Amino acid sequence: MKIERPKADQMTPQERKKAIEKGDAVDRVPVVPFMGELKCYLSGISIRDFWHDPKKIADAEIVAFNRYGYDRIVIGPNTRGITEALGGSFVYPENGLPYADVPYLQNYNRLSDMEPAEAGKNPRIQMFFQVADLLGEEAMEMVPIEASIGGPFTIASNLRGVERLLRDCRKYPEEVQRLLRLITDTQRSCIDEAASRGLGIAMADPVANPALIGPKMYEKFIFPYTKELTDYALKKTGKKVSLHMCGSTYSIWKYICQYELNEISLDNIIDMNRAVEELGNYVPIAGNVDPVEVVMNGTKEEITSAVWNCIEIGKRSKKGYTLATGCDIPELARPEQVDYFMEAVRNYR
Repeated sequence: MKIERPKADQMTPQERKKAIEKGDAVDRVPVVPFMGELKCYLSGISIRDFWHDPKKIADAEIVAFNRYGYDRIVIGPNTRGITEALGGSFVYPENGLPYADVPYLQNYNRLSDMEPAEAGKNPRIQMFFQVADLLGEEAMEMVPIEASIGGPFTIASNLRGVERLLRDCRKYPEEVQRLLRLITDTQRSCIDEAASRGLGIAMADPVANPALIGPKMYEKFIFPYTKELTDYALKKTGKKVSLHMCGSTYSIWKYICQYELNEISLDNIIDMNRAVEELGNYVPIAGNVDPVEVVMNGTKEEITSAVWNCIEIGKRSKKGYTLATGCDIPELARPEQVDYFMEAVRNYR
């Protein structure tokens, strides 16, 4: 399957990216709707195959890009792939989204026998990098491609269970730090593998939401590892990280400002005016159209209004702005809803 230049745009995403870096004029605001498993329904590929068959994953990415022409392709291994590489498991139903199986770490005794996964050798992680090989130079000349490495704390919650991990942060903090160190070393290995292919890095750490753990716990258990990974990714790939954070993140913005970020992608519950004023001087901002109430369930007019409103606010960000959805668009959304979203971006003046 061949990747094609977006017919609705004057520029390819790669041309647009280079023009922005040089300070030249571009044809429209950069945009990344988070498609998630909607790509499966769009391409007719099962969700299980989307997580296990490199050829079908690549085909799904090409089908979605060729239709919408957005400004970035993001492939795995994601939190699921890295969790599985470290011994955890997920259930992949015939219909519906994958979900975590019984936690791998029933106690921390097992941690003594675990080692970081080597991305260049681990078959589960290598499967996702085969997708980049299948997309090849042709795709990378057209659109930037990033490998998502998830977030250390969310991967830890997959291996241990969310409730137990949160409890362990208070009862067994040293064991949690050991687990996070092992995970972070695995993610560093994934960055090495991505760098060898010219890929950028994306991260998402939903369980690190301060609404769950609080800013003090964030400072202790998440900030050091995320800072390490964003610094390392820039050093190895020459590209800054695209980071998505779910939920209300106001209380950790002082930490986010210290990361080496291509963008901070914000949940749709975040006040974009406040984000522009408090974050926009430090890091580029992406966001934050509601993926459910607006993109999935809204009318064409409502989608257009929300998109234009976000752009009006976001373009004031001094470090730059990318239009995005506040989280993944649900997999059962009608594909034409995303057409309306992209049309609104292209019609904005």
